[in-house]
Amino acid sequence: MLYMGKVFDDKSRRKYGLVSNYIYNMKAAKEWDRKLFWGEILLVVPTVAASLLGIWLPSKLVADLSGGMEIPQLVLELALIAAAMWVCNSAANMMTEYCDMEGQFINTFYTQKYAKKIMDVDYDYLEDEGYQKIYGNAWRVARYGQGVASAVMTFSGFLSCSAGVVIYGVMIGKKSVLLLFVIAASLGASLWLLSIARKKHAQYYEQLQLSARKEGYITAQASDSAAGKDIRIYHLMDWFLKKYDESLEEMGRIYGVIHDWYLFRNISHAFLQLLMDGTAFGLLVYMLANGKITASEFVFYIGLVSGFSIYFEGALRQIMGFSNTSASISYMREFLETEDGWNRGEGVGLKTMEQLKKHAIKLELRDVSFTYPGSGKPALRNINMVIQPGEKIALIGLNGAGKTTLVKLICGFYHPTEGEILLNDIPIWQFNREEWYSLIAVLFQDSTLPALTLDENLTGQEPEEIDRRRLEKALRLSGFWEVYEKLPDKGKTLLVREINEGSTDFSGGEKQKMLFARTLYMNTPLVILDEPTAALDPIAENELYLNYGKAMENKTGIYISHRLSSTRFCDRILLLEHGEIIEEGTHESLLAAKTRYAELFEVQSQYYKEEDERKRKSELMGDTYQVNAGEERGVFDE
Repeated sequence: MLYMGKVFDDKSRRKYGLVSNYIYNMKAAKEWDRKLFWGEILLVVPTVAASLLGIWLPSKLVADLSGGMEIPQLVLELALIAAAMWVCNSAANMMTEYCDMEGQFINTFYTQKYAKKIMDVDYDYLEDEGYQKIYGNAWRVARYGQGVASAVMTFSGFLSCSAGVVIYGVMIGKKSVLLLFVIAASLGASLWLLSIARKKHAQYYEQLQLSARKEGYITAQASDSAAGKDIRIYHLMDWFLKKYDESLEEMGRIYGVIHDWYLFRNISHAFLQLLMDGTAFGLLVYMLANGKITASEFVFYIGLVSGFSIYFEGALRQIMGFSNTSASISYMREFLETEDGWNRGEGVGLKTMEQLKKHAIKLELRDVSFTYPGSGKPALRNINMVIQPGEKIALIGLNGAGKTTLVKLICGFYHPTEGEILLNDIPIWQFNREEWYSLIAVLFQDSTLPALTLDENLTGQEPEEIDRRRLEKALRLSGFWEVYEKLPDKGKTLLVREINEGSTDFSGGEKQKMLFARTLYMNTPLVILDEPTAALDPIAENELYLNYGKAMENKTGIYISHRLSSTRFCDRILLLEHGEIIEEGTHESLLAAKTRYAELFEVQSQYYKEEDERKRKSELMGDTYQVNAGEERGVFDE
C-alpha cells in the first residue's frame, strides 16, 4: 500500500519555494494562454522605459536650457521624448489591461486541474484525514481563487520593480558607491523591520485561525436547519450569541496586536525614508557644489534615487503579495502532484482482459491483512478465501466486523497491508487501475445519482452507444422494468430536482432496483451486492431473490446482507468477525453444526417471530400495522 505519510510530511512542503512557485505559475499561464505568458514577461520593457524617460526629461530640459538651445529645437526634442513616453505608457497600459483581465481567469486553469484530479485520485486518499486537509485547501484555492487570480500581475510587477532596482542601482553606483550604499542600507533596515512585523503576524495567525474557526462554526450552526431545532427547543440562542461575541472580541484583539506591529514598521519606515532622502540629497548637493556633477545630472540623480526607492519598495511589496499567492499555489501543487498508488501504466493487456470478461472469474485472497493509516489495530487479519468461478457467496458479520473494508479491498479502493488479491490467479498489482475496475460491478449501500437522464445514469453512456437489449435485460432482472416503462419520457427522464426542474424522484425501493439494474448493465464477471434489499418491501425482496440466480449467470457473486434468512440461495456463507473469517459453509451445514452463525440466526429469527406476532395481534384488533423495510434491522445492522 502507498505510504500516505510521505504525502503529508511537513518536510515535503518545503520544496515548493517562492521561486519554484513563480516558475510553476508561469508554466500554468503559458499552458492557459501563451499571450498571457509573454505579456507578463515583456511588460517590464515599456514600464521601465517609460519610468526612465520620465526621469530623463527634466534633466534633459535643464541641460538644454543651460546649453542655450533654441526654443524651437528644445520644443521638438521634448515633444519627441514625450511622444516616446506616451508610446511606452500606452503599450504598458494595454499589456497591463490584458494581463490583468486574463490573469483573473487563470483560476479556471487550476479549477479544471482540480476537478480532473479529485475524480481520478486513488480512492483511499479521499478517506484519509490528512489528505482531506490537502484537497480541502486545494478546493478553496480552486473555488475562491485565493491568491492565484492576482499571481500574473504580482509577477509582472515584481519583474518590473526588480529590473528598475537593477538598472537604477547600476546607474547610481557608477556615479557614487557611497550614495548607493546609503540607499541600500536604509531600505535594508526597512526590510528587516518588515520581516519582524511579518513574523509577529505569523505568530498570532494560529490564534486568529482558532477564533475564526469558532466563529465560522457558530455561523454555520445558526443557519443549519437540523441545529435550528435544538437551538429553539433547548433555548441555546443566548449561549451561541455569547460564544459568537467572545470569538469576535478575541479576533479583534489579535487583529489589533498585528496592526500595532505593522504600524510600528510603517512609522519606522517613514523615518528611515526621510533619513535616506535627506542623506542622498545632501550627498548630491555636495557633489554639485564641488563640480563632480552638473545641474542636469543633479536633477537626473535625484530622480534615480527616488525611483530606486520606489522600485525597491515595490519589489518588496510584490514579494509580500506573492508569498500569499505562493501558499495557494503550494496547496494546489501538493494536491495535483499526489503520487498514485495504483498502477496507471501497462496492465495485463487487451487480450487477457477479453478472456477474463468472457466467463465468471475466480477471486482469491491470500493472507490479506489491512490496517488503516494511523491505526495500530488491523481491520482485517489473515483473510484467506477462494471464490470459484460462478460461485455465489454470502458475506455476513456484525457491525465493525470488516465487511465494508473487505469489499473496498476487493474493489481496489484500498491496497492490502499484507498479502495479495488475485483474479484468475493474476495478482492485482499486474492490472492497471482501469482494467481492474472494468471487471467488477458493485451495488453500494450509499450510491450517487448524477443530474443526468435515467439512461445515462443506468449505463454511463451516450444514447447512441447504449446496448438496448442488455439494458432491457438488466431492467427486467432488477425489477425496475415496470417503473421504467411507465415513465412518460422513459430513459430520457431527468433526475435530481435540485439541478433539473421537473425531474423525477424515485422511492427508496425504486432507487434500489434502479441501482441494481445499473450494476447488472455493466456486465462484469464479478458482481458485489452490498445490502441490495435494504429499502425493498418483502414482495420486492422475494422477487430479487428469485431473479438473483438468473442475473448472476456466468458471473461470480458476493452478496452482503444483514438478514441471515436471505443468504440461503447462496452457495456458501462466510461469517466475518473482528476482522477474521471464523466460519464458512452452507446455511444448512452451519445450522446443523450449531455454530456461531446458528446462534446469531436464532437471535435474529426470534426478533422476526416477535415482529410477526405483533403484526398478527394488530390485525386481530383491526389496527393498521406497518414496518418500513429500511427499519427491519436485526443483529447485523450496518
